[in-house]
Parts: sequence; C-alpha cells; structure tokens
Amino acid sequence: MNAARSAPIVATVVIGLLLTTPAASGEPASESGPAFSKIAEAVDAGLKFLARSQNPDGSIGTVEPHLQTGLSILAFLSSGRTEDIDPKSPIPAACDWLLRYSGEDGFLGDEEFPMESHAVCALALSELRGMVRDPKRAARVDAKASRALDYALAAQDKAVGADFYGGWRADPKNKVCDRRVTAWYLLLLKSASLRGFEVPRGALSRALMFMEGSQKIPEAGKTPEKTDIGGFSYDATGLPVVSITGAGLAAMSYYGRDAKRRDLALQWLQDNRPIWYGPNFYYTHFFTSRALVREARRGPDGRKQLARYAQTLWDMLRDHQNADGSFQIPPGNAENTRRMGETYGAAMAVLILNMQRQLMPIDSAE
Repeated sequence: MNAARSAPIVATVVIGLLLTTPAASGEPASESGPAFSKIAEAVDAGLKFLARSQNPDGSIGTVEPHLQTGLSILAFLSSGRTEDIDPKSPIPAACDWLLRYSGEDGFLGDEEFPMESHAVCALALSELRGMVRDPKRAARVDAKASRALDYALAAQDKAVGADFYGGWRADPKNKVCDRRVTAWYLLLLKSASLRGFEVPRGALSRALMFMEGSQKIPEAGKTPEKTDIGGFSYDATGLPVVSITGAGLAAMSYYGRDAKRRDLALQWLQDNRPIWYGPNFYYTHFFTSRALVREARRGPDGRKQLARYAQTLWDMLRDHQNADGSFQIPPGNAENTRRMGETYGAAMAVLILNMQRQLMPIDSAE
C-alpha cells in the first residue's frame, strides 16, 4: 500500500483510540472534542518553544546539538510542519546546519554518544527526502542521507552471536553492542528502505536477532521468572526493563516479527505501566508509543491497550508541560539527559504526543 495514501486512514483510526478515556463508556470522543484540542494545543506550544530555541546558526540545543537538532526536525515532521505548510518552519535552517556540520564520510553525530546521535540525524535526513522545496538543498539531503546510511552499515557489528553481537555500539570504542542504539538504527534502515535505498538483508537479520536476543521467553534450557516473560533486557542475561522492551517491541512490530513473541512483550508492558520517572523516560515512550500504535492494528485487545497507554502518557505530559511550552525532565534521568534539558524534552514529548498522527513516512509504513 502507498504510505502517503494510507496515512490519513490510519491517523483517523488511531486518533479515535487516543481519545478514549478510562472514564468513558468505551466510545471514542469526537475528533473535535476537548481531549483532541488539548493535545493539539500542547503539541503546538511545544513546537513554538522549539522554534524560539533555535540558535542563529540553525541548530537547536547546546548540549549534544546534533542529537537535539535531529530530534527537533523529526518533531516538526511528525506534526506536518514542513516548509510547504509553514513558511516559518525551522526545518530548512536546521537541515542546513546538519549538512554543514557533518563529516565527509557521512558521520552526523556528536562527540558524546556519537552512534546514537548519528542514527537520529540520519533518520531525520532520510525522512526529509522528498519534502525539501529547494532543489539544491534537496540534492544535498539526498547525497548526505546516502553517505550517512553507508556510514551506519559500515559501523554495524559483523560478529555472530545474537546475545551480544550484530547490533551497533553506543561508541565505536565500546566492545559491547547497545540495544537502544540498535533500535534507532533499525528505524533508520526501515526509513531508508521506504525511501528507495538498498538495505542488505544480512544487516537487518543480524540487528533483529541481536534485539530479540535479550527477550525472556520460555525455551529449551531456559525458564524465566513468570514476571520476566516477554520483557527485554539491556544484555542477554539481565533483568527486563521497560526502555529496551519498548524498543524491542517496536523493532519486531516494524519488521513483522513473530506474533507470539510480540504478544509476550505486549503483556509485559501491560504489567509494567508508565510512571513519571527515569531513566530514559522519553526514549522509552518514543519507541513504546510507536510499537503500540502498530500493534493496535492487529485487533481490539491492542486497541484497548493503546487507549489506556495513550491516556496515561497524555496525563503525565500535560501535567509536566511548562507555561513556555517546554516539557520537564522526569526525576531519575542520567546527567546528560538533564543537561540537554527542556529542548530535548519538548522534541521528545511532541514525538510521543504525535504517535496518533502518522505523518512521518516511518510512522505510516506498513
């Protein structure tokens, strides 16, 4: 199915889900009801805050500026705020900054957490393809997106062994692959394939096997604790955590992996519901929200789980949005997240709240 043609249909269905509240009779509120208007107001305020926070050179944020600029581009794209719709869109200047401050080899990341920031920025450029009005800028985006993908594929771990190998490291100097970082790269590879880039099957297979290698499932020789079944851990032997379970389920959902394993992850997430606490609150719910939206397409149980989850997330984000439109960082987050501050919070909150809109190609993909 054509992604652009299917997006309005998907968006209409999911908007109805997100406006179903626990107190309601089970019927979704109308699209023009107070819940939808409040979410739209919160998103608009967050975008205005990000636009005001753009630096004169086009970047957004001061700490980890590549990461924050990439996330901000994605936030505006998830709202449909391209330059065709909004002449004052910060996207062109942010895009120019990314293109200007990138390596000839295609590297787009920051010095701190280089591989994760590269994945986010490469995803932003991939999603931008076909949405850039100026022909010269569009050609530069295409060329850089291609080199960024090549850089990503070259950086993937080529060793065999799903427990520890086959994904991406947070830093090239590290010896161990990172499942959250790998989830970002799997989104990049999905976006790239939708945009016509060739993605080697072997790269996808290794990355997906690595992601799934830490899921706790009953199998020969392994009997996980009942409360662990379905969850994903950072490494193959650790306890499951919500951030990696959300990322793992998103990866499986985007690539249509085994439905029984996805059901186990859904159940684990249902038993471990969101709380306003770190670490990695925003990353967790960026991936989890997209996973649950996709899983809701499978039937009524998924739709009910999405509705409960979306209401919970909306309540939390509504209660922690500042008067200037920014969003707070929950307690318990790492120092680098706190230093990135409210521009990071705003970009991520907008992406989470826009899970129902399906306006980015990666979100509307089958």
